[in-house]
Amino acid sequence: MVLKKVKAVVMAMLVSFVAAACAQMNVEEETIKINGPKYRIAVVEFRDEFSGVGGTAAGTGNAGRDVVNAYVNLLNKAVGEGGPGLKTVGAGASKMLETALVKSGNFEVFTRQEMDKVMKEQALGQSGAITPQSAAKVGQLIGVNAIVIGTVTEFGEKKSGTSVSGQTMRALTGGNNRNQGLAGMLLSGGLGFSKAEARVVIDVQLIDTTTGRIILAESSEGKESSMGISIAGISTGSSIDDTQVGKALRKSIRRLVNAISKQMANTPWSAKIVKVTGRDIIINAGMNSNVLPGSSFLVYKKGEELKDPSTGESLGFEETLAGEAMATQIMERVTKAMVKSGAGFSTGDIVRLKPEPVAPPAPAATAANTAAPAAK
Repeated sequence: MVLKKVKAVVMAMLVSFVAAACAQMNVEEETIKINGPKYRIAVVEFRDEFSGVGGTAAGTGNAGRDVVNAYVNLLNKAVGEGGPGLKTVGAGASKMLETALVKSGNFEVFTRQEMDKVMKEQALGQSGAITPQSAAKVGQLIGVNAIVIGTVTEFGEKKSGTSVSGQTMRALTGGNNRNQGLAGMLLSGGLGFSKAEARVVIDVQLIDTTTGRIILAESSEGKESSMGISIAGISTGSSIDDTQVGKALRKSIRRLVNAISKQMANTPWSAKIVKVTGRDIIINAGMNSNVLPGSSFLVYKKGEELKDPSTGESLGFEETLAGEAMATQIMERVTKAMVKSGAGFSTGDIVRLKPEPVAPPAPAATAANTAAPAAK
């Protein structure tokens, strides 16, 4: 009888705890695919702005910082061996995002080395806090469509649980600690369930390098949980390990890739002329960007910058259609196109895909031509 009551109490606790855990489960999204040429994108190393952040992956003597630094060491494992050691969580997160953007098949990702070189040459981001304006300038100089800047705003572990003491178990079941086996252990030492959750939040801004405007501001959360049970003070492990922190980060990154893909799918793809030779032009996108032979392009000349008279904010640039060209030779990173119309093309002119003609809608059916033939 006592054993049945103990089982009932244990089951009620387990059902309640599992239900609460399931309510917090995240549904994974499928990766969004973009048709057509790949967008060229770059990622600036993310900053760390969460509580307890440490500067390096070494012991500091500060307990809060050392916990974070232990995570950083685990991140080095999660990102992969063989590369340069990561010093911050933000470095690991941005590296993961670069890899995920490549794997999505939607983007041609420019390397950090290319971007860092330009930033040093132009003395941009020297304070460590790159702005949307300086990011857009870097993006224009390396020839990408968009650039991602961001911060890791939350990163850590939260523990929760529920427990019933041995005294309470005895009161609920009417038993005593002289019972044998599992029932005796529960009535003597009690029962507890615990959950440890790794949680990561990354805030990013996606900047259109042509206009310098922020076209997406997204906050992405990733969680990974583990559950543990304790009987009479003996517990199973429920701490965060390298697999869990890696999974939490990757969930956040996966959501960022989809958010960026959705936004870029609604942003016109563009490239730039890098060279003009007679009636041929060469643009800065090729096989790596999935440009296809025979693609038709419209070429625009960039005009005066437009600014809001009240705020001084850049609203983009005037553009004048200069002509049309067709891709004739696709190389790894560039494409040669033959000019079909227009003249006066020059390096830096903007190239966009020519929209496909839209078929006219089918004529609407009328009562006259849909009526059943009259009986003879």
